[in-house]
Formats: sequence, C-alpha cells, structure tokens
Amino acid sequence: MPFADHRVSLKQIRLEDETFRISTEISGDGLVRSVRRLGLIHPPVLRPCGEGFVVVSGFRRLAACSALGITDIPVRLMNSDASDAECIETAIADNAFQRQLNSIEMSRALKLLSTLYPDVRSLSAAALDMGLPDNLAMIGKLLLLFGLPHEIQGGVVSEVLSMVMALELGQLDGSAGVALTELFGYLKIGLNKQREILTLVQEIAHRDHLSVGDVLNIADIRNIVNHEKWDRSRKTVLLREYLKRRRYPRITSFEADFENQRQSLNLDPAVTLAPPRDFEGKTFSFHIQFSSPVELRQRLSQVQEIASGPVLESILTGL
Repeated sequence: MPFADHRVSLKQIRLEDETFRISTEISGDGLVRSVRRLGLIHPPVLRPCGEGFVVVSGFRRLAACSALGITDIPVRLMNSDASDAECIETAIADNAFQRQLNSIEMSRALKLLSTLYPDVRSLSAAALDMGLPDNLAMIGKLLLLFGLPHEIQGGVVSEVLSMVMALELGQLDGSAGVALTELFGYLKIGLNKQREILTLVQEIAHRDHLSVGDVLNIADIRNIVNHEKWDRSRKTVLLREYLKRRRYPRITSFEADFENQRQSLNLDPAVTLAPPRDFEGKTFSFHIQFSSPVELRQRLSQVQEIASGPVLESILTGL
C-alpha cells in the first residue's frame, strides 16, 4: 500500500474523528518528552477527507504535538481513495506491531476487524496475521469488553479491574457496574475482595428483592464509604463486616456470642477452641501446642476442666 510523506497543519486534522482509534492513552509524559527532544520519529498515518484529514493511526503522537504547541507536523498520507478496510488494517498493524496492546486496545482492534470478517473463524485467522489473540474464547471475551461502559473499560486500563471482573460488572443492571468500578477504584482493593463484595451485594439484593444499586445506596454503606476520618483500609474492613452482617445475620450473631464465651474461658495462648466452619454442624475442635510432655499434660488438664464446665456446654447448646 503506497504512502506519501507530507507536512500538514494540525488544524487540518480531524482529531475528533476516532473511527480508527486503537490506543487508550491520550499522551504520556514520556512521549511528550521524546517528541520535544527528537521530533516525530514515526509520523502519524492520515487519510485525506475533503479539505482535511482523518487519523488512521498516531492519536497519541498527535496529542503530544498538540501539548507541545507544534502546529506543522510530518505525516504519512494514504491515498484519498483508500478503503475503510485498508485503514483498519493499517491502524491495527501500526499499533499491534509497535507495542503490547492492553485489553481494551485489543478489544477495539478486534471490533474494527470484525467489521471486515464477520465470520468468527475468518476473524480468528485475520487476528493472528495482525498480531492479535486468535483464540476464539478470548476473542469472544474481548468483543464483550468493547461493549462495556467507558467507566468499566477505564477500570481495566487503570488495572483497577481484571477483564473477568469487568465482564461480571458489565452484566449488572443500570449503572451498578459503574458504581462498583468506582468503589473498587476508590478503595484500591484486589480481585478477591472485589469478588467477595460483589457476591455479598448480589446475594443481599436477591434476598431482599432489591437492585444492586439499591444495596449500594443503603445509608450505612454510604456512611462508611464517605466517612471523612477513616482511611481506605478501615473503610474496606468496615464495609466487608457490614455486608457480612447484613447477608448472614444468624451467623454473625453466633460469631459474636461464641467469641464472648470463648474469651470468658481464659484459655492458655497455646490452646485454641475453633467452631465449625460457618457455624454449620456441631463439631468443634481444640488445637494444642506444646514442646514437652509436661506442657501437654498441663494443657490437657485445662481442656478437661473446660469440658466439665458450664461455658462449653452453653457454647455447644447455643447452635
């Protein structure tokens, strides 16, 4: 495909037309410093359109030039009769073969490519040639990612969300997925805690016949998140505790009662009394640490004393 080298005014370029845009980053400081020092080593690719030009690739480079106040720039021009298909493949190749694309950029590239290859098998073959994932399952996920709200996509770009979590949030009704993205980004929590909070919120919503958005707007939750004196770590702990109490009030009550009674036993630090998991069932266990026969006899004596006392009986009959 022939290209012609030219210089054009930045004012002639239709930067608002992002038909062929792949990149997510506007312009990093590193790129601005590079352009300031060395100029445009790799000129943007444009297609003539009427009196101006449409960007095929190079949005980040053009943003860097704009930030530096550069008005006249070198570019590579495609033929004015270049097809959309040629522009799409040029845009993808110019991005994919220069750097590692993030998930959102790959989703944009595959979405553009899917307009040329609507059959999934043909799309997979074309993706392989263009340096994109060709696995059919991954292609499906990336295309779903493209359709998510911009806020959730932004969570993926900023690494607040994994692709898996983003797809789960994208399935929620209304703006709930966006609200959770913002919450996770604010609290700066990892995938495991994100999944725990999402599951608890969904289960509360289902049980109480509410929407996920309704649960997130509960006054107690808003008060925790918006508290001025608590840091993010404390807010995360309190939020998880509140959601657990709300979701499992019976278990929470058992936990509190059990802990109070366990404290009253004044156990040796080397002797631990553990309840059944989630307080389901009636099998408790003692864990004893010792380093000599004497220590073992002493701690077994304490356990025997507890076994004949009223506190353990109260604990066992309380379930």
